[in-house]
Amino acid sequence: MKQSMKLLAALALLLMITPSFAQVTVNPKVGLNVSALDAKLQDLDAEVRAGWNAGFDLRVGDGIFFLNPGVHYYSYTARLLKENEIDNPEDIKLKDETTIQSVRLPLNIGFRLTGDNGLLGIHAKGGITPSYVIGVNEKANFDFDVKDLNRFNYGANLGVGIDLAFLTVDVTYEIGLKDYFQNAEGRNNMLTASVGIKF
Repeated sequence: MKQSMKLLAALALLLMITPSFAQVTVNPKVGLNVSALDAKLQDLDAEVRAGWNAGFDLRVGDGIFFLNPGVHYYSYTARLLKENEIDNPEDIKLKDETTIQSVRLPLNIGFRLTGDNGLLGIHAKGGITPSYVIGVNEKANFDFDVKDLNRFNYGANLGVGIDLAFLTVDVTYEIGLKDYFQNAEGRNNMLTASVGIKF
């Protein structure tokens, strides 16, 4: 846990000091994300599905390559399902939905496929994304909270972005590199689409 927090602190420090060394574009954005992760947690089935996100990226450098770090808040919807322990041939299943909140710090290298100063700009990017779960909306009748998750996680991501004047559209696919749950196999692969502005 200490090593995880040190890494997050180092990445946050990098975001603060980078603007003093190069030309910087700020890119606040909001978006939607979709996961397809199912896991069996003792008597509980958990399914991570759609969510939303908000944050900002930086584009550092004005050449063909640029550094592309960011800070983002993510909220995922998780479906919970379990069977009641009753003496009945047809067990009653309890269903509910909760949300999982996390902070994500992508650190990417970008590649400009077209110029950056015209009406239309296209770029590709790739890198790593450390993340940290900050909370779970706990539900009655379901024993599911942050202790069931690997709070510090990371993944590798690839994406493409389009700039139309000051507007931006980004699509990113992240491949989870660590199990999402503490006691169950399954990595969270996620598709994110975001829109924003740049200045």
